[in-house]
Amino acid sequence: MDSPSVYTRCQDRLLGLAAELTAEQLATPVPALPDWTVLQTYAHLAGVCADVVRGLVPPSDDTVTARQVAERADADLAAVCAEWRRETPVLLEVFARETRARYRLPALDVWHHENDIRGALGLGAQTQDADQLAHFVMGGLARTWEPELPGVRVVATDTGQAWRLGEREDLEWRAGAFELARAVTGRRSTRQIAAMDWSGDPAPVVHRLPTLPAPEADLSV
Repeated sequence: MDSPSVYTRCQDRLLGLAAELTAEQLATPVPALPDWTVLQTYAHLAGVCADVVRGLVPPSDDTVTARQVAERADADLAAVCAEWRRETPVLLEVFARETRARYRLPALDVWHHENDIRGALGLGAQTQDADQLAHFVMGGLARTWEPELPGVRVVATDTGQAWRLGEREDLEWRAGAFELARAVTGRRSTRQIAAMDWSGDPAPVVHRLPTLPAPEADLSV
């Protein structure tokens, strides 16, 4: 994944969107996230950037993300965005210096949160770079796939990409790269995953596909 490019493209779009948001929109809950509003999601993104710059290596847990939001609870959107802009050049240096997969996670995070925000505001999905995100998350899932599970061949119907989870191909899962990336990263309910295009019965694996907790309610973006 070209993390610097993915990150800066998402950030540019989010900063552009921030300039247009009303107070009501900033207070809108984000269904994909743990009781955060749109403003709090921006605060988290600024916090992730600041933490990595200060040497706090992702991944982070709920305590860390709650701290990131709480530290910016008194800041308005302009201050949050100013901090995020200010810290980003050093984060891009970290991307260039570090090759371990965990240092790609801020790019994964901002791509998903851009779509989380867009979904909360009733905007359409932003699908640019979905091919890169799908490849990143499928590669991670393949490395941790338990051998006793049925093997799954995964096909991105719009890009032609394909991955194999496990040594066998007992099942085939077909969807667009955007849907695959969202599903594996906890943005599709297990009902939604099971309803996608499958050959064979996905019941034995559907709960193992999300690498983050799947939402109880269906998400549209």
